[in-house]
Amino acid sequence: MSDNAVRAPREVFELLLKSLADRDLTTVVGLYAEDAVVRQPFAKPVEVVLTGRAEIEQHLSAFGAAPVTLSPRNIEVHQTTDPHVVVGEWDNDVTRTTDGTAVTTHNIAVFCIRDGRVAWSRDYHDHAALAGLLS
Repeated sequence: MSDNAVRAPREVFELLLKSLADRDLTTVVGLYAEDAVVRQPFAKPVEVVLTGRAEIEQHLSAFGAAPVTLSPRNIEVHQTTDPHVVVGEWDNDVTRTTDGTAVTTHNIAVFCIRDGRVAWSRDYHDHAALAGLLS
């Protein structure tokens, strides 16, 4: 795909997962619109709401520093009646690199993708399992 070609919503979602697994956070951040809004309603103790690419990048920096690897599998992408919106379902095998402890998280996210970038998302992850692994 050429640099100026606009990716379809499904392609953006798939590249997002791959880039997270590869820890290529530059690509991940670049997949979000400047004014993107990311909501993580299941985050504890309170919902996480990230507004704008800079907040998303700051939030992802914690992941970049975490001693974990992600291995996404069982990936499904569901098209909706809105051509900009896709729903992704996947499992992540998350391994702590310091001692090999692993958990599997189940994830669902709803993405609105316009002009090849995430305009907004609602991310439903197993934050409790991740917190236990990182504590």
